[in-house]
Amino acid sequence: MWSALLWLLAAFAGVEAAVEAERGSVRTIPLRSHSLSAPFLDSDMQSRFYDFGGDTIIRADQYVRLTSDRQAQEGWLFSKLPLTATNWEIEVEFKIHGQGNLHGDGMAIWLTKQRGTTGPVFGSADRFEGLGVFIDTYKNQRPGVVFPYVMAMVGNASVTYDKDHDGASNEIAGCSARGIRTSSNPTKIRLTYFQEKSLKVDLMYKSENEWTECFETGPLTLPSVAYLGFSAETGELSDNHDIISVTTSNKYINKGYNEQGTLTPADNGKRKTHGKQFNLQKETGSWKWFFFKVVVFFGVVVGGYVGWTMYRANQRGRF
Repeated sequence: MWSALLWLLAAFAGVEAAVEAERGSVRTIPLRSHSLSAPFLDSDMQSRFYDFGGDTIIRADQYVRLTSDRQAQEGWLFSKLPLTATNWEIEVEFKIHGQGNLHGDGMAIWLTKQRGTTGPVFGSADRFEGLGVFIDTYKNQRPGVVFPYVMAMVGNASVTYDKDHDGASNEIAGCSARGIRTSSNPTKIRLTYFQEKSLKVDLMYKSENEWTECFETGPLTLPSVAYLGFSAETGELSDNHDIISVTTSNKYINKGYNEQGTLTPADNGKRKTHGKQFNLQKETGSWKWFFFKVVVFFGVVVGGYVGWTMYRANQRGRF
C-alpha cells in the first residue's frame, strides 16, 4: 500500500514541477556540438566537433593552447558545424599567462560565416562577417583606456579592423578588465545573445563564481549561419593563450515572456485590451487545473484504499 501511495505522490509532484518549469521565462538546452572540455581529442587524435590550425597545440588533459609564449604566433579553433540557434549562451574558461613584464597581443571569440583562416585580427581573418569579441592585452594607441580591454565588433565582410587604434572605430561596446590576465582565480567570459534584442557579456576573474557585467548592447543582427571560433596572436610580445573549456547552450523564451521573465509589452497590452477574454481563459485554465488535482487526489485515495484492503486480506489469510 505504502509503495503505491508514494508512487502516486511522486507522479503528482513530477507533474507540478513540469508545469512550473513551463511557466518559467527561459529554458536552457546544452549544445554538445559547440561545447568543449578535456579530454579534447578522441582516440584518433582528432576533435569530433572542432578543427584547429596555425600554431595551436592541444594537451588533451589540460587545455587547447592557441599560442605559446613565443613571438609571431597565430592559432585558431573553430567548430565544424554552424551555430544555428537564434538565442544562445556561450561560457568560456580561458587563461592568458606568460613570462616577463610585457605581454601581448590577445585573443578573440568569433561567431562568423568564415572559419579556420589565420589573419591579422587576433590570429584570424580580417573583413569578417559576424561577431568578434576581443580580449586585447596590449595597448597600441588608445588614450584614456585601461588595458586589458574587452570589446565587441560586428563585421559586414568589408569593414577592416582598426588595429593601430585597438579597434576604437569598430567598437560597439566594451569594458576595461584590469587583472584578468594575472588573476589567480578561474577566468571566464560569458556571452548571452537574444536574436535582434541584445548581446550581454559578463566576466569572471575578480573571485571565483563572481560575475561582473562588462556590457550589454541593444539589438544586433548576426548571420543566420555562423561558426563558433577562438583565435589568438602574438607579435613582438607574447603570451600563452589557453582555452580550458567551452559550454554552449540554446535559449528558448517561453511565449508571452522575455528573457527577464516578465510579460512582453505586446503580450501585456493584449491582456489589458482583452481583459474579459483573458480572464475567461485564465478562469477556464484554473478550473481545468483544479479538476486535475481532484482526479489525482481521488486516485491517491482509491489507490491507498485498495492497497489497504489487499493488505488486510493477506493478513487474514495467514490465520
